[in-house]
Amino acid sequence: MQKEYTYGVARIRALETTLLSDEAIGQLLSVKSVEEGITFLKDRGWGNSNESETIDEMMDSEKRKTLQILDEVVDTSKEYEILTIQDEYHNLKAAIKQVCTNQEMAHVFIENTALEPEFLKTCIREGKFESLPETMGKVAKEATDTLLRTGDGQLCDLIVDRATMEALLQAGKESENELVQRYAEILVAIANIKIAFRGARSGKEEQFLENSMVPCKEVSVSELRNASSGGIEGIYSYLEGAGFEGGVQAMKQSPSVFECWCDNQIINEIKGQKYLSFSIGPIIAYAIARFNEIKTAKIILLGKQNGFDEDFIRERVRRMYA
Repeated sequence: MQKEYTYGVARIRALETTLLSDEAIGQLLSVKSVEEGITFLKDRGWGNSNESETIDEMMDSEKRKTLQILDEVVDTSKEYEILTIQDEYHNLKAAIKQVCTNQEMAHVFIENTALEPEFLKTCIREGKFESLPETMGKVAKEATDTLLRTGDGQLCDLIVDRATMEALLQAGKESENELVQRYAEILVAIANIKIAFRGARSGKEEQFLENSMVPCKEVSVSELRNASSGGIEGIYSYLEGAGFEGGVQAMKQSPSVFECWCDNQIINEIKGQKYLSFSIGPIIAYAIARFNEIKTAKIILLGKQNGFDEDFIRERVRRMYA
């Protein structure tokens, strides 16, 4: 029996009014400078009171606020782990590489995760994999042993990335909520498609793709692997036949435009949650929407900071939930 989230959804409905609309994103896109963009967002309650706040600091602040809201409206973080799995496994991968190579690299860890990077590094350095969550511990040991034995960072990535997809699917299966289940499937399908594209571009053998991909409902990984033997055009052909014509057109423009298309598909998927009131779905949808607008605001501000023209930035701007 599904738990009701009446109070949490009521809180989220009020917060949804503060989400940036497509129109607001258009206004942010039209600002003349990074400073003007930061002011635009601060006027809408973003960031903190620090006048010298950087773009990264502002975005980290907004993500913390969102996670804090989730903690306030649900009983445990387990209920929204589908939103944090990718960050946790990203940090695991970074920690393994830092420990195994003895190279401390700045700005590689994602903040606001349940497992602190220093804790991850200590577990890996001391071989205390049992101190990690069970599934992650097994993956951490396999990836660490593999990297130490082979020195192959790409193989280490493959092990952790596959485990990430498996963890997403497992979280979806364990949830009673249809949106969480669907979101997990979409994320894994997109990951499989990206792997196929990378494999086709770099001429990877089918065995590599088989080891990298994880079966899901949205795409046939066996057909996708077979299609990749025909190169990029082979993948285009399969995806067009599987209902991903928009994704093909986006990929033909650039990988960045394809990433934008993927995020827009997710926003389209979650919009129906606006009309539901009693499940965790609207809460998860709000958080996805928040992370999407944070990502978009960062893309715009960094684009302006680096001198990219407006059209270049615009094609990477995500669709909003509001």
